[in-house]
Amino acid sequence: MEVANELTLDYLKQRKQFGVPIGKFQVLQHRMVDMMSELEQARSMAILAASVADVEQSDERRRILSAAKNVIGRSGQFISENGIQSHGGIGMTWEYNFAHYAKRLITINHQLGDDDFHLERYANLLQAG
Repeated sequence: MEVANELTLDYLKQRKQFGVPIGKFQVLQHRMVDMMSELEQARSMAILAASVADVEQSDERRRILSAAKNVIGRSGQFISENGIQSHGGIGMTWEYNFAHYAKRLITINHQLGDDDFHLERYANLLQAG
């Protein structure tokens, strides 16, 4: 996610439209801020998940891990989709590195249950507890 954000930010600084870098356009600045916020949320949830990784199995541990998987998966998907949108057509070409990161983030989201699966699991564990 971090590399995808860096590639997007670099692209916004370099690509010019109407004689100015497209990163000067406010809507793209807002999109970049949203992408950075998602990255920070994913980092925080990864730290939380790591803090319970060695804890004995319990419903609380399962809830935390499902919440983390949901947020991290959702964040990866968001960063991928908005990065592609920011890059335009070049964002999905094999010659450009961003496409590889975007596809990897989407694949990671679907491994071991996607964000929807873990959101439902989290809700079920909340009701059970």
